[in-house]
Amino acid sequence: MAPRSTAAGGTPLARLLWAGAAVRTLLLGWGAWQDAHLAVKFTDIDYEVYTDAAAFMAAGRSPYTRSTYRYTPLLAAALLPNVALHKAWGKLLFCFADLAAAWMLTRLLAARRRQGGSSTAPAVWQTAGVALWLFSPFTVAISTRGNGEALVTCLLLGMLLALQAGRLTLAALLFGLAVHWRLYPIIFALPLLRHFALPLLRHFALQRRSASAAAGRTPANGSKSRASISRSHAARLAGAAAQLLSLRGAAFGALSGALFLALGAACYRLYGWQFLHETYLYHASRTDPRHNFSPYFYPAYLASTGGTAATWDVGWAFSLAQAALQLAVGWACAADLPFCFLLQTMVLVAFNKVCTAQYFVWYISFLPLMLPDLAAAPNRRRLLGAAAAWGAAMAHWLLWAYLLEFQGAGVHLAVWCASLAFLTAHVWLICELLAAWRARQGGAGRRHATGGQRKAA
Repeated sequence: MAPRSTAAGGTPLARLLWAGAAVRTLLLGWGAWQDAHLAVKFTDIDYEVYTDAAAFMAAGRSPYTRSTYRYTPLLAAALLPNVALHKAWGKLLFCFADLAAAWMLTRLLAARRRQGGSSTAPAVWQTAGVALWLFSPFTVAISTRGNGEALVTCLLLGMLLALQAGRLTLAALLFGLAVHWRLYPIIFALPLLRHFALPLLRHFALQRRSASAAAGRTPANGSKSRASISRSHAARLAGAAAQLLSLRGAAFGALSGALFLALGAACYRLYGWQFLHETYLYHASRTDPRHNFSPYFYPAYLASTGGTAATWDVGWAFSLAQAALQLAVGWACAADLPFCFLLQTMVLVAFNKVCTAQYFVWYISFLPLMLPDLAAAPNRRRLLGAAAAWGAAMAHWLLWAYLLEFQGAGVHLAVWCASLAFLTAHVWLICELLAAWRARQGGAGRRHATGGQRKAA
């Protein structure tokens, strides 16, 4: 008999997937009833935008004829069956992407455990990680309400799986498609290039140590040979040049960049400047004066009502903080791509000038890969405290946002204060995650050194 496909910890993956599918089926049914009978609709307005864009494309017109459609034309093309078959097609596609992402998470968790990651955590935490993705209110609600963030999640997790399997070409193409589809994954370019260069860096580090040792073996008069000094300098220069450069990294960058440019050129040929502006340039300058989780919303709101808020200065402060932290995290954590992607995405969302609930899915998709490690982290109590503060700050924000949106109360300032509290909780959680990762890296380094000493003995 063929073995059953199981998630880590002995729980059959099929059970998790069937349960996840059942929950989504129930919500899709409820959503159809709510849309038909209640004033407040279940379906996200973005889904209506997608469908309208697909209808324009089916009629031979530009999807950007639909105002506020600010996505790749490939999304409208994927939702053409909304027009030809049934409007629920897109929601079914997004829910299937949720399930596919869960399957990929299981494969990545198993590979991570085989390679020594999360070896001290109970295996049940790997199952819990997959369940977190499948049953998180964010992922379930966002896909069933008709938002397609899970499609990008599948591309990025597929890229990690391809890298695990040594399939560089496939990984590069998936990354190029992900960046075309949703621009934010471009932040992963730095850690990816550095990750490919790390084996070369270790090689040059060994060469530097050998050169230093050779230079130290000098004659009695203390003079050093010019050859050894030259070798030492050459090793340092080569190591500095290799910080981001490697053949694999260059191939990955060339392939992913070529696909990104090819897709962009094809879409530009079809839809012109409107494609570039709506898909990419708009998001670079986007502000939202309505209430959203970002503290930047309040200065933008004051400016939109004729106030004197220094929105330019505030915006620059957010952008600079975001860029500096992205570079620091991408450089320092490149040895562990899943953790690096998690932390980079959290920084991006926390300091973005627009922050909505669907953005949380961007980093929740990487959290299951780190959950076993976090469960065994020495600062896990502080991690739980930071996570609880994050949840409490979000609930506090939602209370004021409800009063503003549904009760019409003039509580913009209170919403802004709640946004500041939410940013603080985000930053605390990021710091605790970084502390947990550093502790694990230190433990892995000690285990590696001990193993090397045993082999030498």
